[in-house]
Amino acid sequence: MGLLGKLFGGRSPQERVDRATALMEAGDFGSAKLELDKALDRADGALRDTISDRIAECCDAMALERLEEAKRLLAQGDTELARQELDGALEVARGAAAQAAVQAVIDGLEAEDAVERAADSSEVSDEERWVLISGSWERPQAEEYEAYGEAFERALLALHDGRPEEARPLLESVLEEAEAPRYLWLEVGRARLLTDDREGGREALIEFVESLAEDEVGQPLLAAYIELARIAHEDEEFEEAMAFYERAVEEFDEDHRPYLAMGIFLRDTGHVDEAIGVLEAGASLMDEMRPDWMLMQELGHAYALAGRDKEAIAQLEAVISFMTARQILDFPPRSARKLAELHEQQGKLERAADLYAQLARGSDRANHPLYYKEAGRLLHELGLDSEARRLLKRAQTLLSNSDEPDAELSRTVDALLRATEGSEEDVGEVGKAGGEAEEE
Repeated sequence: MGLLGKLFGGRSPQERVDRATALMEAGDFGSAKLELDKALDRADGALRDTISDRIAECCDAMALERLEEAKRLLAQGDTELARQELDGALEVARGAAAQAAVQAVIDGLEAEDAVERAADSSEVSDEERWVLISGSWERPQAEEYEAYGEAFERALLALHDGRPEEARPLLESVLEEAEAPRYLWLEVGRARLLTDDREGGREALIEFVESLAEDEVGQPLLAAYIELARIAHEDEEFEEAMAFYERAVEEFDEDHRPYLAMGIFLRDTGHVDEAIGVLEAGASLMDEMRPDWMLMQELGHAYALAGRDKEAIAQLEAVISFMTARQILDFPPRSARKLAELHEQQGKLERAADLYAQLARGSDRANHPLYYKEAGRLLHELGLDSEARRLLKRAQTLLSNSDEPDAELSRTVDALLRATEGSEEDVGEVGKAGGEAEEE
């Protein structure tokens, strides 16, 4: 390739294919696809077929990566984010195998939704609901439950249907007959807690955690430790709560989730520096390719409480980047609001306005008037009165149409609108999300 080609034409198609191959071997399928897309524009003959095949490989690999992320999100209960990952994965997948793998998980979620929507309907049998409930059990848990018979099955169906008053006596009767109950204590504890028997629930959960073998470290045990810590916290037993969190951290030493739970507890009880240490330890355990945005969010808030604003901004921006990388623009309000406040304190009004404007397009509809007002206020401070008026008028319209308008907020919006009068210059848009407010 000549000098001009290197300067202006870039790499040849074959060079791009070679570079893409190296990127694929390194696991960077997104960058590899970009190289291949550029190569395809200038390739011809048999090379085009090779490139097309490689692009399909990259698409399938990216789809499977998103599928794994969806599974991780489902495991930690983030169903809505998981659905968006699955939709994205299905859209990207090219090959039949990748499409089938993604579709199988989507079908499973849709089946669960159907059961939930029709839980009280005769169209869904108890047998079908039982299959879904039992699908999440650990192997020793399933083996124990299979021995308890019909009464236990009816009890668990009632418990999952939100009828703990009906489930509890059935479970207690099974417990009386059980020879060596272990996981049964977990279900009894849940039923007792749901029927407002806190002490009985606590006793049952302690029986459960003490009954397990050393190698039985699974999700039920982690959930029990966190629930016991929560009960102790509500009873203002700080040391006891910490003891349960510490046991969870020790037994799940490579899992970031107990660190997250302990960090939130420490932060909420005023031990901010200790919370930061625990959350940072949890962050070090996360998969860098698939981080837990909730831990990043909690660490960001802990930094903010400690006055470590730059670190708080970095963590909360990481949450926003996590979302946008997955084409999720409905930002978590708790992260985005705090981030906007911090940016405003740092004098970055444009970024703060951008975040509020995006929040005004999200699912937190009850606070849309507030978000429009905040974005408008910041744009006014920046001298962007034309754009500020658009957002403030949107806030005014929402407030006037509200069944329970916020009088103080309405007065603030009206005052800001008056302050922006007299400037007819259209100064354009601000940020990625600072455009004219969309109709809801």
